[in-house]
Amino acid sequence: MNQRIAGIDLARGLAVFGMFAVHVGPDPARTQGLLGDLMQATHGRSSVLFATLAGLSLALTTGRQQPDVTARDYLKIAIRAVVLVALGTYLTLLGTNIAVILAYYGTFFVLAMPFLRLRAPWLLGIAGVLAVVGPFVAILSKQTWTTWSGDPLEQISGQGVLQFLLTGFYPAVTWMPYVLAGIALGRLDLTSPKLRMTLLTAGPLMAIAGYGGSAIAVSQFGGSVVPQPLSFLWLLESTPHSNTTFEIVGALGIAMFVLSCSLYVAEWIPALVRPITSVGSMSMTLYTAHLFAIAGLTAAAVEIDPTLELILFISVASLFATLWLMLFRRGPLEYALRALTQLVPAQTPPRPRVKSLPSTR
Repeated sequence: MNQRIAGIDLARGLAVFGMFAVHVGPDPARTQGLLGDLMQATHGRSSVLFATLAGLSLALTTGRQQPDVTARDYLKIAIRAVVLVALGTYLTLLGTNIAVILAYYGTFFVLAMPFLRLRAPWLLGIAGVLAVVGPFVAILSKQTWTTWSGDPLEQISGQGVLQFLLTGFYPAVTWMPYVLAGIALGRLDLTSPKLRMTLLTAGPLMAIAGYGGSAIAVSQFGGSVVPQPLSFLWLLESTPHSNTTFEIVGALGIAMFVLSCSLYVAEWIPALVRPITSVGSMSMTLYTAHLFAIAGLTAAAVEIDPTLELILFISVASLFATLWLMLFRRGPLEYALRALTQLVPAQTPPRPRVKSLPSTR
């Protein structure tokens, strides 16, 4: 059985809080000072951290440093993907103004399956190629396709295969680099001080290269770029969800930095960060619950100060997760998903051949 790594849950918990900040927190464009900077930091980067950790989790459940992927593993991942697509589609139908990411995650899981047997260098290489090629494909796709009338998912929720792969808010063509990089990290020794220090230093360097390189490119080509994703000038941008090479490099660097810090902090002060790690260990439950809460507040026309609302979401989620995990090992939806995947029959080892003894006649 794979032992949980508290630092990963801590990073995932921070990603959940970042999602809360994006969805209910103050608008960074209208918020001054440190709070405004913190809100700006969460936009786009929390979901990237989620995607990176999703890839890392796939690696941890399929052999960690020694890829050991069986047919049963593939089937369990496929079940998770179907559940995520179904749940994501249902949550989209709640009618909130939030781009629900779960259905996209289901797509990422399916697309990641062919790469699960690869080692870290291959995974990082493929992620790098996709980070360069993917943004071009995304723009060309948006110029060519806008909808696919034959997709039942798109007819139901407005989000279907075309959006999941190419034209949506989190298209796989530009988000798979995060997932593949996460799988690569999971194929390395996360307990290694050398690896942690590498992540701690390489992460900020990547962030500087991504966001700083974008700033230089934009200034060299006529100031600010008009935010028109159908223009190839958009490829110079690094704003949240611009899905450009610059953003991929910068946001992945921040995700690596947060992960490395979380691995250290979860070991140094585990008791102090336990509420956050608890949130991270049941992120699917709390992500789903917060969308229901937003839908309910919107339907009831309840208006709350955004800062207070964010504090309430974080506090309630932390308290619930901490108390729940005192009694149970997993969150409610995590239990349900595990129960579904456990329906996959275990593989029985092949019966050993018994050599026939030579005849004594």
